[in-house]
Amino acid sequence: MKKALLAVAGSLLAVNSMAQVGAAIASLQSGKLDAAKTQIDKAVTDDKQASKSKTWFYRGEVYKSIAGDQTGLYSKLDSNAVQVAYDSYKKAQEVEPGSTFAKQATEKQAELGSLAINAGAAKFQAQSYASAAQAFEMARQINPKDTAAALYAAYSYINMQDKTLYPKAISALQVLIDANSTNPANYLTMVDLLRAAEDDARAIEIVKKGIERFPNNKELREKEFNLNIATGKNDEARKSLEEQVKREPNNPVYLKNLGILYDQSGEKAKAQEYYEKTLAIDANDYDANFNLGVLHFNKGAEISQKVNSMDLKQYQKDGKKLEAELKQHFNKALPYFEKCYQAKQDDPSVLQPLEKIYRLLGRTADADKVAKQLQATSK
Repeated sequence: MKKALLAVAGSLLAVNSMAQVGAAIASLQSGKLDAAKTQIDKAVTDDKQASKSKTWFYRGEVYKSIAGDQTGLYSKLDSNAVQVAYDSYKKAQEVEPGSTFAKQATEKQAELGSLAINAGAAKFQAQSYASAAQAFEMARQINPKDTAAALYAAYSYINMQDKTLYPKAISALQVLIDANSTNPANYLTMVDLLRAAEDDARAIEIVKKGIERFPNNKELREKEFNLNIATGKNDEARKSLEEQVKREPNNPVYLKNLGILYDQSGEKAKAQEYYEKTLAIDANDYDANFNLGVLHFNKGAEISQKVNSMDLKQYQKDGKKLEAELKQHFNKALPYFEKCYQAKQDDPSVLQPLEKIYRLLGRTADADKVAKQLQATSK
């Protein structure tokens, strides 16, 4: 008798768990999602029902409805409803592969993409970037070519401000690059991420793709220039700048940078030409003024060394002439350093040559004033 009672009790439990699935389906169909959630969650705790694809399929259906609820009544039942739905459909495919419900689950899973993006957007808006990334990654799993999901996933990782996540952001942005993104910002962001990841070779590759796609984009060309400089490719940097100058001959930044590159390569006459072109457009450009001052000052300093190394006979022959040339170069350097001095009166790299120029030109009071300021900067 006791065994019979136990058998009956066991059959009642099985019927009860089956009833939970049926009740969940009925509650879902009548729009009672809170009841449906409670019933289906209970059903999956039963080993027998958890082995059936039907149970997991309807769990997916319940949570999908919660995620897509527009009334606001049920959407708060589970903030992670999209993920639960996705995982439930997946489980339906795993427990009984090839079953009718497993096939339906595959189709339903593919419908979750837009819900996943919406869920991710809500989490992103709430600055829950890790949860947002998870939702967007789900959308990417559903549709690997979904550029919106890839873009939002990338920015979720970026906003988490964790460099170890940059490879994931790079992988996501690559989807947009491969799709020939119509937004140059995606190329710029990709380059910044690659540079942060110390992958300059790939950064150069991406910036070149960006320039092919948007040949007139200034920011991409500036990125290319900076990358070439950072990686020691000065010749390539100069070529790209020369192209930019052709496009924008009156851009003082391009002109100045081209002057700097010529200066660094020892082509001083060319450097002087581009510094002067820069100042013809922007007379207050600090770097162009400073570099022109240095060019003329150094020419004078070279002459000064020659004069100082002369013996009496040589000095009597050429000394006065060279000193006149020295003063000529210092006089040329003076207005450029004075322009810099007006902008920064505590820059030692300006004060030092300025004091020497004033003393050589006999402007003792000016030299003493600058010398005091120079002394103050060293304290």
